Amino acid sequence: MRRFILSTFTLILLFTPSISSQAQTRIEISETGGNNKSALVRYHYLFENERFTTPVQEVEFDGSGRGKFRFKRKGGEEIINNLQVSDSLLSQIQGIFNELNFIDGNEDYQHKKDFSHLGTMTITYSRNGRERSVSFNYTDNQSMNRLVDLFRNIATQETRVFEIETVRSADPISTPAQLRLLENELRSKHIADPQRLLPLLADIKMDEGVPLIARNHAERLSQWIKKGK
Repeated sequence: MRRFILSTFTLILLFTPSISSQAQTRIEISETGGNNKSALVRYHYLFENERFTTPVQEVEFDGSGRGKFRFKRKGGEEIINNLQVSDSLLSQIQGIFNELNFIDGNEDYQHKKDFSHLGTMTITYSRNGRERSVSFNYTDNQSMNRLVDLFRNIATQETRVFEIETVRSADPISTPAQLRLLENELRSKHIADPQRLLPLLADIKMDEGVPLIARNHAERLSQWIKKGK
């Protein structure tokens, strides 16, 4: 009987590491995305120019559009906010990466002349364990310029949302000025996804804590976006 117990205990000890190893493998697969395709794709844009009032702007999101927006102003604190990129915008961005054959390509995109005073842009794209990153300050590649514009417009959009929400909370009287800036950005097509603004504008329209002129302006902008102008 004693021999039987000892033999059984020995077998348990022998097989325990194997079981633990399998469990650990499953956890690692889950944490790195497993079969979740969106978790295997990452988009990243970083703009840096120490001479600008906003020397750092960074956009990063995965294949589902979920990510973060980070920016920092001179002498100010670093701000990091959650980001959700719409399916239509995500499709545009992915389409340009495909058009550029970015992962398999070898073009560095930097113009032969140096325009470092404009700041440096770094774009990184990761897919299924493969990653490529390029940095440049100016390019004459039209597809890459369209991609940069989309990332830049996401940064402009998220910065404006942050500014409007901050002003509404701390200085409501300045909300009309923020909405004028927003209208200018919408007209010049510097907002990546105008539909993203509709919930915020609807909230401002009902907010009696901001001036009436701001509420009316929010309504006009909302209708303007819905009509696709």
